[in-house]
Amino acid sequence: MRKLMKLVSVLLVTVAIGVVGGTLTTTTAQAKAKRTDRTLPKAIRGTWWHYNGHGRYDKLAITAKKIKSRSYVDGTWHSYTTMVHSRKLSTDSDKIKLHQHWIVILEHYRGWTNVRGWNQSAGDGTYYKLSHRQYHGKRIRVLKLAGDAGIDTYSHQYATKKLAKHFKSSHEMV
Repeated sequence: MRKLMKLVSVLLVTVAIGVVGGTLTTTTAQAKAKRTDRTLPKAIRGTWWHYNGHGRYDKLAITAKKIKSRSYVDGTWHSYTTMVHSRKLSTDSDKIKLHQHWIVILEHYRGWTNVRGWNQSAGDGTYYKLSHRQYHGKRIRVLKLAGDAGIDTYSHQYATKKLAKHFKSSHEMV
């Protein structure tokens, strides 16, 4: 029954795209080309945990317009909060007012969301992507964090401390 519903859904979407595809794609592409996104994707929102292997948990809280992080590095707790702001894509980040705690969502690529500092003109920013893996026969959500031009994953975040501790700093994903 699920497969049939999925097939019918795919067919309906395909027909809809075929009928109004030209105008729909143009409108969406034009809207996207003018400004950066105003909110973070719903899929990556929530509170995420990462176990550092030494009895400490890093916490990442993502809302529609905010990213709050608390992590333990070299014997000290570090916290920061950044706010999502939108701007024209044509804006030169070197020529706008400095905002240290503002971020901008620059692109979505193969499920990855690229977030950069408001005034960041070079570098790749941080990429976020929702993924899944199996835990005791159940499918669980995993937030991947990545960086560099090759989008190299450097951290996995989990919805609970228990899951974070179980998977530790495992980067092997299926």
